[in-house]
Amino acid sequence: MIKALLCAAVTGVIALSGASVANAAAGEAAPIDIRMTLDQTVDTRQSVDANGTHWQSRGPFDFSVRLTDVGEANEQGVTVFLSVPDALDVQSWGDGWSCEDTEGGVDCHHADLVVPGEAWPELYFRAQPTEYVFDTIDVYATTGDYEATHEGVSYYLNAST
Repeated sequence: MIKALLCAAVTGVIALSGASVANAAAGEAAPIDIRMTLDQTVDTRQSVDANGTHWQSRGPFDFSVRLTDVGEANEQGVTVFLSVPDALDVQSWGDGWSCEDTEGGVDCHHADLVVPGEAWPELYFRAQPTEYVFDTIDVYATTGDYEATHEGVSYYLNAST
């Protein structure tokens, strides 16, 4: 529920920012492909099963988000909300990205214009678990007047020895 409200809030902020796309239909998801990639190490791994993709770590871990314009028009700027469990402290960085911590996650914006098939610069995150967690990490991305596009992955801190 909180993630749905946060997604709506992100979309509302973007709508008020004055950005517009003439062809964006009401309720239409942003033409953005979201790819979340885990930097796998000895203490961090990704698994895929019938229930989807799962990330697990034994401590801090890095991951990246790549956003690609999959629409038919140029897109000016993109806004991202990374929703993370309270038990994760997150740092973010990337070429041309401006990010700030906010309630429930991290807000990021990149102002560059991209053409169809082109991606914005990769956005990087380092997460530090502060306690046991079994939840999801979700990315919501939008541009112009579109509703946010969503991608998420299940995550848990593997505290076993």
